[in-house]
Amino acid sequence: MTPSSDGPSSGPHTFQPTVALTGATGFLGQHTIDCFLNAGFKVRALTRRDQEDRGGVTWVKGDLGDEDALERLMAEAQTLVHMAALTKALSRDTFFDINVGGTKRVFAAARQQGLKRVVHVSSLAAREPQLSHYGASKAASELLLTARDWPFSWTIVRPPAIYGPGDKEILKLLKATRFGILPAPGKKTNRFAMIHGHDMAQALVAFAQGGNERAIAEIDDRKPSGYTLADVAEALGGEDTKKPFIISLPFAVLGFIGFLNGLLAWALRRPAMLTLSTARYLCHSDWTVRASRRPKLENWAPQFDLKAGLEDTIRWYRKNGLL
Repeated sequence: MTPSSDGPSSGPHTFQPTVALTGATGFLGQHTIDCFLNAGFKVRALTRRDQEDRGGVTWVKGDLGDEDALERLMAEAQTLVHMAALTKALSRDTFFDINVGGTKRVFAAARQQGLKRVVHVSSLAAREPQLSHYGASKAASELLLTARDWPFSWTIVRPPAIYGPGDKEILKLLKATRFGILPAPGKKTNRFAMIHGHDMAQALVAFAQGGNERAIAEIDDRKPSGYTLADVAEALGGEDTKKPFIISLPFAVLGFIGFLNGLLAWALRRPAMLTLSTARYLCHSDWTVRASRRPKLENWAPQFDLKAGLEDTIRWYRKNGLL
């Protein structure tokens, strides 16, 4: 599916806007670079490692702890889209050091360089900060914008579960379905929102172009009331594919596994994705988008429903020999 090009023209006599991106080397970041380039933007992207040259993209070596790199990143940019964040860490303090401390430096650099617009990618997890260290850190990062006046306009975007080509987390789920099972954290009736990575990236382009100022927006694929695992199983099934059997993993089970994972991660000094903290988050009964928080985006509409999005994702993984 080809992204639309509703953004500014990049003709020889037309101003070509520049966007600064953090988190550009991740799953969502790669989709976001594609969409901004297709919309006529020049891209400046922060990276910790050397990257291949790409037309329209200027790679800036550094991380969220490097104030000089952050200022170089935003030189000549008008807009910042801040996506970088830890999703797993050994401790609550580490989540806060990066997701709050790093974000504070990012916003300070945006102010220093005179940027006009900031789009901060948070998470639905910020809505329930008591459930997980990650959610608490994202909620605190939002306060950096909402608790003070800034010289730039801003929007906070809370995406739900993002999936699509390149997403390593959904790959684990898809591999489980090869054995005919689909694990359901908590209860089978738990509901959650979803959005394809390309649609999320296109939405970030729309947010960067203005509107929804000083707002906290919750975004999804516009499926009313979200999904259950039964909906995912139905979407995975087809004429030649048997629907996977849903196995419920109550919090008592998932939390215990997460607790053991946390101990092992601490011993090995390697953070784990599933911990007691993330088990609480995964077992929460409602991660759907609230209607009052849905953004008004005139130039955006999701292109993938769940079935088409999963088909696109599976096709990509099979093409790349990963599934």
